[in-house]
Amino acid sequence: MRIHHHEHFFLTMRQAKREDPTQLNFTIPVEFPPPAQYLLKVVSERWMGATEIVPMAFEHLIPPQSAPPYTDMLPLIPLPVQALNNPEFCKIYKFTHFNPMQTQVFHTMYYTDSNALIGAPTGSGKTIAAEFAALRVFGQGEGQKVIYIAPLKALVKERLEDWQRRFEGKLGKKSC
Repeated sequence: MRIHHHEHFFLTMRQAKREDPTQLNFTIPVEFPPPAQYLLKVVSERWMGATEIVPMAFEHLIPPQSAPPYTDMLPLIPLPVQALNNPEFCKIYKFTHFNPMQTQVFHTMYYTDSNALIGAPTGSGKTIAAEFAALRVFGQGEGQKVIYIAPLKALVKERLEDWQRRFEGKLGKKSC
């Protein structure tokens, strides 16, 4: 028998006397194919013999669709900077084409409000991919804000200096 999850749960007298059931939500791993059932065992630390075992059957379990953990790099032709469709935005880049990773995420980051998680090596152009989303917001009009979060203060300072030069100097967008 393996323990997949445990946590302390405090049930007050008022909760116990209520007619509404107390709900406890938790997530446990389920291997595929799943076992016939798991046993949920609730044990009181204060009352001797106060134990409840509830079988959880998996016969009607519908597993989530499995998705690959990552997206393979597609053999795309690098997009030119003009794909931004805004001459002002094009001026902030010194290069003529985006790299393969940036090309692959361009549509999602620049044209949609979809969430994106980009996991790529250092120096692969993730910051420019994030700038696509910032430029999208800048194109939506005045009064819009973009927040940049980084794990190190030095990275934030480096980005701030770069964006003050490029965004403020060439686009008139304040960075602080």
